[in-house]
Amino acid sequence: MTPLPSRRAEAGSTRPGLTLVEVMIVALLIGLFAAMAIPSYWGSMEQARADLAAANLRTLWSAERLHFLEYRTITSDPNDLVALGVLQSGEVQVLGPTLTFTMYDDPSYVYQIDVDSNGVFDAVAVRSAGASFSGTLSIDEAGVISGFLVDAQGRVVRPGFR
Repeated sequence: MTPLPSRRAEAGSTRPGLTLVEVMIVALLIGLFAAMAIPSYWGSMEQARADLAAANLRTLWSAERLHFLEYRTITSDPNDLVALGVLQSGEVQVLGPTLTFTMYDDPSYVYQIDVDSNGVFDAVAVRSAGASFSGTLSIDEAGVISGFLVDAQGRVVRPGFR
Protein backbone atom coordinates (compact mmCIF):
# COMPACT_ATOMS: atom_id res chain seq x y z
CA MET A 1 0.00 0.00 0.00
CA THR A 2 1.28 3.40 -0.86
CA PRO A 3 1.26 6.14 1.76
CA LEU A 4 -1.02 9.17 1.23
CA PRO A 5 0.74 12.38 0.30
CA SER A 6 1.19 14.84 3.12
CA ARG A 7 -0.78 18.10 3.00
CA ARG A 8 1.95 20.07 4.66
CA ALA A 9 4.02 22.36 2.49
CA GLU A 10 7.61 21.36 2.31
CA ALA A 11 10.23 23.86 3.35
CA GLY A 12 11.34 26.08 0.45
CA SER A 13 8.24 25.52 -1.65
CA THR A 14 6.23 28.52 -2.80
CA ARG A 15 2.52 29.03 -2.32
CA PRO A 16 0.39 30.96 -4.77
CA GLY A 17 -0.62 34.46 -3.59
CA LEU A 18 0.60 38.00 -3.24
CA THR A 19 3.08 39.33 -0.80
CA LEU A 20 2.58 42.56 1.09
CA VAL A 21 5.29 44.22 -1.02
CA GLU A 22 3.47 43.35 -4.24
CA VAL A 23 0.19 44.71 -2.88
CA MET A 24 1.91 47.94 -1.80
CA ILE A 25 3.46 48.40 -5.26
CA VAL A 26 0.06 47.95 -6.93
CA ALA A 27 -1.53 50.45 -4.51
CA LEU A 28 1.29 52.91 -5.19
CA LEU A 29 0.81 52.61 -8.96
CA ILE A 30 -2.97 53.09 -8.68
CA GLY A 31 -2.43 56.19 -6.55
CA LEU A 32 0.12 57.56 -9.02
CA PHE A 33 -2.22 57.06 -11.99
CA ALA A 34 -5.11 58.65 -10.08
CA ALA A 35 -2.94 61.66 -9.17
CA MET A 36 -2.13 62.16 -12.84
CA ALA A 37 -5.72 61.67 -14.07
CA ILE A 38 -7.71 63.77 -11.58
CA PRO A 39 -6.43 67.22 -12.71
CA SER A 40 -7.15 66.28 -16.31
CA TYR A 41 -10.64 65.18 -15.31
CA TRP A 42 -11.37 68.46 -13.50
CA GLY A 43 -10.03 70.44 -16.46
CA SER A 44 -12.30 68.51 -18.82
CA MET A 45 -15.29 69.10 -16.56
CA GLU A 46 -14.57 72.84 -16.46
CA GLN A 47 -14.18 72.88 -20.25
CA ALA A 48 -17.62 71.29 -20.57
CA ARG A 49 -19.10 73.89 -18.21
CA ALA A 50 -17.50 76.70 -20.22
CA ASP A 51 -18.88 75.26 -23.45
CA LEU A 52 -22.33 75.05 -21.88
CA ALA A 53 -22.11 78.66 -20.69
CA ALA A 54 -21.10 79.76 -24.19
CA ALA A 55 -24.05 77.86 -25.65
CA ASN A 56 -26.36 79.57 -23.15
CA LEU A 57 -24.93 82.95 -24.14
CA ARG A 58 -25.58 82.09 -27.78
CA THR A 59 -29.19 81.21 -26.83
CA LEU A 60 -29.59 84.58 -25.11
CA TRP A 61 -28.14 86.33 -28.15
CA SER A 62 -30.62 84.58 -30.44
CA ALA A 63 -33.50 85.35 -28.09
CA GLU A 64 -32.51 89.02 -28.03
CA ARG A 65 -32.45 89.13 -31.83
CA LEU A 66 -35.96 87.67 -31.96
CA HIS A 67 -37.12 90.16 -29.32
CA PHE A 68 -35.67 93.00 -31.39
CA LEU A 69 -37.44 91.77 -34.52
CA GLU A 70 -40.75 91.65 -32.64
CA TYR A 71 -40.56 94.91 -30.64
CA ARG A 72 -37.73 96.89 -32.28
CA THR A 73 -36.06 97.22 -28.90
CA ILE A 74 -33.53 95.26 -26.85
CA THR A 75 -34.38 94.18 -23.33
CA SER A 76 -32.22 93.53 -20.29
CA ASP A 77 -35.01 91.62 -18.54
CA PRO A 78 -34.95 87.87 -19.15
CA ASN A 79 -38.63 87.73 -18.20
CA ASP A 80 -39.38 89.67 -21.41
CA LEU A 81 -37.74 86.88 -23.39
CA VAL A 82 -39.82 84.30 -21.53
CA ALA A 83 -43.00 86.33 -22.14
CA LEU A 84 -42.18 86.48 -25.86
CA GLY A 85 -41.92 82.69 -25.88
CA VAL A 86 -38.34 82.42 -27.10
CA LEU A 87 -37.23 81.03 -23.71
CA GLN A 88 -39.30 78.65 -21.62
CA SER A 89 -40.26 79.61 -18.07
CA GLY A 90 -38.23 76.73 -16.60
CA GLU A 91 -35.08 77.73 -18.49
CA VAL A 92 -34.48 81.01 -16.63
CA GLN A 93 -34.52 81.54 -12.86
CA VAL A 94 -34.17 85.23 -11.94
CA LEU A 95 -32.14 85.62 -8.74
CA GLY A 96 -33.14 89.10 -7.63
CA PRO A 97 -33.84 92.71 -8.51
CA THR A 98 -30.49 93.05 -10.31
CA LEU A 99 -31.86 90.74 -13.04
CA THR A 100 -29.08 88.22 -12.67
CA PHE A 101 -30.27 84.73 -13.45
CA THR A 102 -29.28 81.11 -13.90
CA MET A 103 -30.27 78.89 -16.79
CA TYR A 104 -31.50 75.29 -16.82
CA ASP A 105 -31.08 74.87 -13.03
CA ASP A 106 -27.29 75.01 -13.43
CA PRO A 107 -25.70 77.07 -10.63
CA SER A 108 -22.24 77.01 -12.26
CA TYR A 109 -22.75 80.40 -13.94
CA VAL A 110 -24.76 83.52 -13.21
CA TYR A 111 -25.92 85.40 -16.31
CA GLN A 112 -26.80 89.03 -16.88
CA ILE A 113 -27.98 90.92 -19.94
CA ASP A 114 -26.65 94.45 -20.28
CA VAL A 115 -28.07 97.07 -22.61
CA ASP A 116 -26.28 100.43 -22.68
CA SER A 117 -27.89 103.81 -23.37
CA ASN A 118 -27.24 103.40 -27.11
CA GLY A 119 -29.15 100.11 -27.17
CA VAL A 120 -26.05 97.95 -27.58
CA PHE A 121 -26.52 94.40 -26.32
CA ASP A 122 -24.00 92.46 -24.22
CA ALA A 123 -24.59 89.36 -22.10
CA VAL A 124 -22.15 87.98 -19.55
CA ALA A 125 -21.76 84.68 -17.74
CA VAL A 126 -19.81 84.88 -14.48
CA ARG A 127 -18.44 81.68 -12.94
CA SER A 128 -20.13 81.19 -9.58
CA ALA A 129 -18.19 81.83 -6.40
CA GLY A 130 -16.63 78.88 -4.64
CA ALA A 131 -15.50 77.10 -7.79
CA SER A 132 -11.83 76.38 -8.39
CA PHE A 133 -12.01 78.26 -11.69
CA SER A 134 -13.09 81.90 -11.93
CA GLY A 135 -13.72 84.27 -14.78
CA THR A 136 -16.25 85.78 -17.12
CA LEU A 137 -17.50 84.87 -20.57
CA SER A 138 -19.41 87.38 -22.68
CA ILE A 139 -21.18 87.69 -26.00
CA ASP A 140 -21.52 90.97 -27.84
CA GLU A 141 -24.15 92.27 -30.24
CA ALA A 142 -22.38 90.62 -33.20
CA GLY A 143 -22.54 87.19 -31.52
CA VAL A 144 -18.82 86.98 -30.72
CA ILE A 145 -18.04 85.07 -27.52
CA SER A 146 -15.01 86.21 -25.55
CA GLY A 147 -13.47 85.67 -22.16
CA PHE A 148 -11.81 82.82 -20.30
CA LEU A 149 -11.60 81.07 -16.95
CA VAL A 150 -8.48 80.54 -14.86
CA ASP A 151 -7.69 78.58 -11.70
CA ALA A 152 -5.11 79.08 -8.94
CA GLN A 153 -2.48 77.04 -10.81
CA GLY A 154 -2.83 79.26 -13.87
CA ARG A 155 -4.66 76.77 -16.08
CA VAL A 156 -6.83 78.61 -18.61
CA VAL A 157 -10.11 77.35 -20.04
CA ARG A 158 -11.74 78.98 -23.06
CA PRO A 159 -14.99 77.96 -24.72
CA GLY A 160 -14.29 75.34 -27.35
CA PHE A 161 -16.22 77.04 -30.12
CA ARG A 162 -16.59 80.61 -31.31
